Amino acid sequence: MGTRHPRVRRAGRMKATLRPWPEGFAARPTLTLCVNVRNEEFMPSCGRRGSLEIRERLEAALLERRVEVDFQTIKCLGLCNKGPNARLAPSNSWFTAIGLSDVTSLVELIEAELAKLDVSRKGEVPNGTHTSST
Repeated sequence: MGTRHPRVRRAGRMKATLRPWPEGFAARPTLTLCVNVRNEEFMPSCGRRGSLEIRERLEAALLERRVEVDFQTIKCLGLCNKGPNARLAPSNSWFTAIGLSDVTSLVELIEAELAKLDVSRKGEVPNGTHTSST
């Protein structure tokens, strides 16, 4: 494991860009976390900014809360300057600047997004009413 980047993300700066689920999506969503540790120490990378530690906590929290999402890691999501980063697919929702203290908030956001998906699968709108079938 490489050394951490000097501007490692620690607390409460996570940003979420939430997008709607594709219409008719019926599979299991995937959460992807970048864990890249670049060889060039002068370049930012999610791994040096704490994503390796985030991975452990995030994976444990998803299992503990039985969140219905596939979890995987990837070497690069392409937003190195904003990292650590995660993407929820297929909605293409993004979570950037994740810190260790953001893991609980991240899991709660994912649960809320999955709840929206469950509602849309049942033909309801988010306020609990049903959509018209006529």
